[in-house]
Amino acid sequence: MEADMRTKEDLKTVALGTSKTNYLDPRITVAWCKRHEVPLEKIFNKSLLEKFAWAMDVDFDFRF
Repeated sequence: MEADMRTKEDLKTVALGTSKTNYLDPRITVAWCKRHEVPLEKIFNKSLLEKFAWAMDVDFDFRF
């Protein structure tokens, strides 16, 4: 419980979605989701699904 509170406090100033939005190629994430049968909606919110629509056609075996 105390560790959870400390982690929450430490992450208060960190935008956890920043890497997903600005640094990772969404084709890599989409391919990983397809390979592991993870619904894209669990990784990307609605606005990111729209923003990255161009990456949704990638095959599960995509390599960067």
